[in-house]
Amino acid sequence: MKPLLLALGALLAAGAQAGEFVHKDWAAACDNTRHCEAVGYQDMEQNAPVTLWLGRDAGGNAPLTGKLMAYAEDEDDNMSLSIRAGDVLIKGIKQDLTAEQMARLLPALKRADTALVSDGKHEWTLSLAGLNAALLKIDDLQGRVGTVTALSRPGGKPASAVPAALAAPLLRAAPLPPSRDSDKALLPAILDALKSPDCEAIASEGAYGDVHRISATQLLVVRQCWLGAYQGAYGVWRVDDKPPYAAVRLMLPDADGKQEDSAVEAYFENGVLSSYAKGRGLGDCGGFDSWLWTADGFKLLESSNGPLCRGMPGGGFMLRSWIAQQAK
Repeated sequence: MKPLLLALGALLAAGAQAGEFVHKDWAAACDNTRHCEAVGYQDMEQNAPVTLWLGRDAGGNAPLTGKLMAYAEDEDDNMSLSIRAGDVLIKGIKQDLTAEQMARLLPALKRADTALVSDGKHEWTLSLAGLNAALLKIDDLQGRVGTVTALSRPGGKPASAVPAALAAPLLRAAPLPPSRDSDKALLPAILDALKSPDCEAIASEGAYGDVHRISATQLLVVRQCWLGAYQGAYGVWRVDDKPPYAAVRLMLPDADGKQEDSAVEAYFENGVLSSYAKGRGLGDCGGFDSWLWTADGFKLLESSNGPLCRGMPGGGFMLRSWIAQQAK
């Protein structure tokens, strides 16, 4: 198997290993702070894309909030949506649903098989198959089962029994010096020195390589190693700015603490390396990761994955599996 496929498989599997849960038309995941999210779509028989995202922080007093999105080819940028479940109707939704609106809507969603979404011109049918399982997974991972705050299985335990949120790691960016006009001129020789069996030499004119100054004597090189039909895998090196360059391949941690040697469609800007990997599927579900350049190399800043998308342009809403804070 080509290394690009291996890299894509590792990236897309990382979300599932981080506690991702999929049941019928809904998926749920929680991150390293105990923040949890769920997302649902239309069922597989429907071809009008619609999605509802739910999010809740950890802790007894955290509310549930939502986001609603639907797609039509002739949609208006100022489209306002309504959603009806049973006898509960919420109108005037641009995208965000407040905690108060979700408190009214959620009991009806839990009792229904579908919810009807409309903009007054089009209608979409949101499937609720799998919603209750996703809510139970969130309750379980947040320690809410049997408490008055549970979304799925409430009980008599007080809100104070719910575990508090965990602190996100605090990352400090390494200062980056200004780039030099001469840095770009070094790239061809550096790329030639980076040729290795695990980073295929691509002769095509579209092959990508870029260089960024990270100190008075060293550069960061982002170089395309493998190219697939519609995306590529990239390696990252720290190199000296003088021959023989002393290149060191840099590793990228994922949400499970594993180390990867490549990222998909990677680009480096303002001290952050970002990656977006599309998986094959209607709407191109995928995963997003970003890493901050620190004095100790790259540290994971954020990781999200879209296990379902059902034809929603851009893949719909992703579920976050990792978050860190960047020191000011």
